[in-house]
Amino acid sequence: MSEEYFVPCDCGSEIRVELFDAGTTKTCPACRSIVPVPGSAKLKELSGDKYPYLRPIEKLQQALAEGAAPFDGHCHVCSTAHASQQIPILFGAMVERHVHNNGGVRPTISGGLALHMGAAEELWQLTSFPLLLCTNCHSLFESAKSEAKLNGLLNRIMGVAIFCFALYLIARYADATIASVFVIAMLVIARWRMRHTPTKQIDPFALEWINRIRWMPEVLAAEDEYKLTLGQPRPWPSTGE
Repeated sequence: MSEEYFVPCDCGSEIRVELFDAGTTKTCPACRSIVPVPGSAKLKELSGDKYPYLRPIEKLQQALAEGAAPFDGHCHVCSTAHASQQIPILFGAMVERHVHNNGGVRPTISGGLALHMGAAEELWQLTSFPLLLCTNCHSLFESAKSEAKLNGLLNRIMGVAIFCFALYLIARYADATIASVFVIAMLVIARWRMRHTPTKQIDPFALEWINRIRWMPEVLAAEDEYKLTLGQPRPWPSTGE
């Protein structure tokens, strides 16, 4: 859920604008007057953003430290009810990576092939914060989570079954040359998948829920490479808070 920005008109109506409209003018749809759009920082302030000069991830960190919205205890989904459960979120953003070698599929002394992994040093910035849910929304969250988990398991079982069937056909009907080509192809595909692993690792199921947290869509859009994981639910507020 992206940020929404509104500019007031003298006639009493509000004009919806985008952040890239900052510093321009817009025509009021109600009275047809020309309304100047303020700068980006002022637009953010008008939308209730207390931290217009901070990066999206820094806004989340600051709001969490202050106990301010969106971490003021309201459910992130329905926005009105008070939260009773929190889902811990660990967000890791890639800061720097040094690659020492590229790895690859290489021949061995015996005449076979070996898959060598590339070596790399990585520096990640980790941020933890909660997804706040009321009792009703937490029930919906758990139902959606169970359904997504079942669908993922079925997809993996189907993939293994197809692979095993392909091996069976090769072993029964193909000669050694075709079998060797198949194995080499599998190694090449495995290497390709390793080199083209998605740089933005997040469960599609989780994405639907965490995007309800203010600034979270901007956080994800701002990072080139990240990992996001969900923890186990626990009561909100936590004991001792």
